[in-house]
Amino acid sequence: MIELIEVLVAAACAALVGRLVLRRRRQRAAAVAAGEEAGIPCMLKRSTGGSRWRPGRLLIGAGPLTWQASWGGRKSALPAGLRRTGVRAPSVREALGINPGSRIVECEAADEIILIAVMPQELDQVLKAVDSA
Repeated sequence: MIELIEVLVAAACAALVGRLVLRRRRQRAAAVAAGEEAGIPCMLKRSTGGSRWRPGRLLIGAGPLTWQASWGGRKSALPAGLRRTGVRAPSVREALGINPGSRIVECEAADEIILIAVMPQELDQVLKAVDSA
């Protein structure tokens, strides 16, 4: 009897979390469509920043493409002339540091390579933002 109650509580919690995540994703999509600034959760790796993936948000919408770090809230504008060179799934080694279900958007600006790991649900928004940057 206790196990059944635990399963029902876990299922209710999972449904609530799923609903909240979906609601937040819809809010971001509506903000981007309205031309407002929206933060897309992602991981960023720059060729000048070493080999670490850094968590944060890609701020798209109003103004230049900007990345905001999760820790410290530091904002940095991505380089002008940023262009997409490809989209791929993470390698086995990369999947150890980021979500294996994510997609990696490969970008290039001047002599710097920038990798943006984003979940497939937000991939279209990120591709449109990078292509228009």
